[in-house]
Amino acid sequence: MREPLAGYPKPAAVERRGFGAALTGRVGQLLVLLLLVGGIGALGAWLAAKGPETAAQRVLRMPRATLSFIPPEQRQPRPQPPAAAAPTETPAQPPQAPQAAEAPAPAPEPAPQATETPPPVTPPPAAPPQATPAPAPAKPAPAAPAAERRQVVLAHNPALIENTPHGLLPKAGEGGLVAWRAYAHPFDPAEQRPRIAIVINGLGLSGAATEAAIQDLPSQVTLAFTPYATRLPEWIPTARAAGHEVMLALPMEPISFPQSDPGPQTLLTSLSPVENLDRMEWALGRFTGYVGVVDLEGSRFTTSEQSLLPILQAVKERGLMYLDSKRASTSLASQVAANIDLPYSVNTRFLDNEASRAAIDRALADLERLALSSGSAVGIGHPYPVTLERLRAWLPTLSAKGLVLAPITATVERRARG
Repeated sequence: MREPLAGYPKPAAVERRGFGAALTGRVGQLLVLLLLVGGIGALGAWLAAKGPETAAQRVLRMPRATLSFIPPEQRQPRPQPPAAAAPTETPAQPPQAPQAAEAPAPAPEPAPQATETPPPVTPPPAAPPQATPAPAPAKPAPAAPAAERRQVVLAHNPALIENTPHGLLPKAGEGGLVAWRAYAHPFDPAEQRPRIAIVINGLGLSGAATEAAIQDLPSQVTLAFTPYATRLPEWIPTARAAGHEVMLALPMEPISFPQSDPGPQTLLTSLSPVENLDRMEWALGRFTGYVGVVDLEGSRFTTSEQSLLPILQAVKERGLMYLDSKRASTSLASQVAANIDLPYSVNTRFLDNEASRAAIDRALADLERLALSSGSAVGIGHPYPVTLERLRAWLPTLSAKGLVLAPITATVERRARG
């Protein structure tokens, strides 16, 4: 067949064969390309799925000769863990059990045993330490004395107590029963030796001094508490349980008032009798079980008969005694008390107006002399450390000197009005 002449179109059959050949060539290229892409993707997926070779896989691929190159005698010493396995006998060291797990093939068996023993063993040791704190109930023990002390306060004869807006106040009972006798420290009335009474006034403001007076002084020493003290419910029962007679220190106006102020409930000459009686009842209601009252300061109030008479009359009606501290030499308290037949006593010497050993020792010597000459003497001191120290040294010497230490109620004087 002759070739067409140049410039003339090829026959249609020839064009069709050329187009098909071209088409077939392109499809083949696409197929090859797809196959390449798919193969690369499959290879990547396989590599990703396989992941990095682990140490175990590398060990498995190692030749058997490589695995067995360590002789048994050299691998045997590795059971050093038996030293760690020993702690399994002592439950106190469970943390060493994990070391047994690091041992070679034999270790896995002891490891489970080590993990099985701690659970039963460790709980028991933990339980006993918590069981030992059982002594904690020892704390309730102080509560028992507190309860007993409250019973001491409230176990008084109900006939000697009345309930008022100011609390429980003392009152005289029937048949001549009165507080100053009911709460008195036992004392033999037949005692013939000269008597010395010691009163520590103003207790309650210093905890250490108050406790020292209660615990370190003989029970015959009388203790007077200020109504402003905050621990009276604790100290009054403790003092009474120790055998001390207790008095209320009643704040009264001093000459130096208001520069010297005994407190917001002080009895003042500028107040009416009703106001002073209300203040006194507030003080009387602060605690119970006292034999009487003693003036705290009062160098001005005790010199005013008009102010003093309603107070002392109320003290008598409540079955109490009164101790005149004699802060003022012109005090009328003992005279007014005698006129209304109120049981009273009078201070003979302040022990510590000068709080020094020499001055206190001189005052104590004066008490001895006055007691020997008149049959009795009263000394008032304060809870200063030096005062308590000198009293502790002096009181044991009284018996050898023919003197006797007496509670304040054993020095009471009475004189019927007439």
